Amino acid sequence: MIDSLATWFEGGGMYMWVILAILAVAVAVVIERMIFYYVICAGNGRRMVADIAKALNENRVNDAKSFVSSKAPLQSLLHIAVDRYSENMSIDEIQEGVEELSISQVPRFTKRLNYLALFANIATLVGLLGTISGLQLSFSSLVSVEASKKAAMLAKGISEFMTCTAFGLIVAVFCMVCYTVLSNKQSQLIKDLDESVVKCMNYLKKKRS
Repeated sequence: MIDSLATWFEGGGMYMWVILAILAVAVAVVIERMIFYYVICAGNGRRMVADIAKALNENRVNDAKSFVSSKAPLQSLLHIAVDRYSENMSIDEIQEGVEELSISQVPRFTKRLNYLALFANIATLVGLLGTISGLQLSFSSLVSVEASKKAAMLAKGISEFMTCTAFGLIVAVFCMVCYTVLSNKQSQLIKDLDESVVKCMNYLKKKRS
């Protein structure tokens, strides 16, 4: 099977290597984003806010901070809110700190994700380019071939270089599926962040008043 794949890959020409490189980078982006979304950003925002509220109600400030000690965006925003609250800052100062930190934290959700849509387009176009280039080579090689063999050689050339388009489309489909799945997860995390930060701020306002 490996030999068959190698033969199929070589039949697509040099552009197959370009598409393979695109696939490798796309896989790296997907893995990095999955680790960020599903590992680093793991956690329930509502539960975090509830744990913070319970700890602050019992005057356990350090415990409240420990619940959000992670470097994930949501935990970072909740941590600065609790930290400023523990320093007896006003609600406006707490809000200001949260908003300032959110400028650098929220964009972490979208970082590199749009590359997948770009890779899908590039893979498709490179696949088409490889096929067109291969067809040109096939037609140019027919000049010195006997008429009886031209049809067979042309059919073989077309069959080989269409694999370049096929590979490009396979990579494009992979990129778009991953982009859609990760985009949905990103939207879910941002929504959870917004809701959790608002709930935390509302709690701190009530407790401070």
